[in-house]
Amino acid sequence: MKVIKLVWITVLFYCSIPSFAQQAQENFSFVFMTDVHLKNEPHIISGFRRAMDKINVLDPDFILSGGDQVFDVMRGNEAVSDSLFQLYANETKALRAPVYNCIGNHELFGIYKESPTDSTHRLYKYGLYKKYFEELYYSFDYKGWHFVVLNNLDAASYAYFASFDQQQLDWLKNDLSNISPSTPVVIMMHVPIVSVQNQLDIPQNGVSMGPNIRNRDVLLEMIEPYNIQLVLQGHLHYFEDIQVKGKTRFITGSAIAGRPSWRGQRNGPPGFLKFEVTGSSYTYKFVEF
Repeated sequence: MKVIKLVWITVLFYCSIPSFAQQAQENFSFVFMTDVHLKNEPHIISGFRRAMDKINVLDPDFILSGGDQVFDVMRGNEAVSDSLFQLYANETKALRAPVYNCIGNHELFGIYKESPTDSTHRLYKYGLYKKYFEELYYSFDYKGWHFVVLNNLDAASYAYFASFDQQQLDWLKNDLSNISPSTPVVIMMHVPIVSVQNQLDIPQNGVSMGPNIRNRDVLLEMIEPYNIQLVLQGHLHYFEDIQVKGKTRFITGSAIAGRPSWRGQRNGPPGFLKFEVTGSSYTYKFVEF
């Protein structure tokens, strides 16, 4: 009888206490970079390679890229535009971690009036981006966290604008309905949905530059019931960290390219963010290269 009792106690102890290996599996890291603005110029390629070398040293589980991977395809010219995406695809092979990309405005093919192509072209607007990255919006799960990548860009009248189309909103509603309200969620998009940049950095002409997402309130209302820990944003080449309601942090992640792109540090040094996740909490740091 004593032997049976001892076995029962041992099994109970084993099932109740996670092993060190199990605890370690809950921890992970990722990098958020944005606005690479890659093009075929030696100083830009070498600059991006320095950033990638730094990322590889930090050894994240994966990388989120917040749009404007290339610069730029809005003015059309299929051969040149395609070569930019090919350049980015080739260069990022040096990264040891998988990369999850988000579309930016500079990746909307042929939308400007000076473009030799128009809206009848098979690659117009999203087509060239989808040729290389396939999906405009998607989600994935990693070690108990849910990651959502959104597209908030569209084009009309030879210009881009920021909005979430209804099909994507319907998809997002269904996607979030399949997770527990307690699941930590990270959302990535290009144009910021919450920002103070336009209040602190007013252009000389006094015209505010955004954020200006036409139906942003629809998205904010949709995500309110969920445990949205982070919304990661790009576009502004401006670093800001805004906590809303003590719950969600809206972080605009500076830029790999700096500002002006690859020519200056008007809004601070070029860099990216490294996140360390432990269970349901996280820390992050800004990394220069």
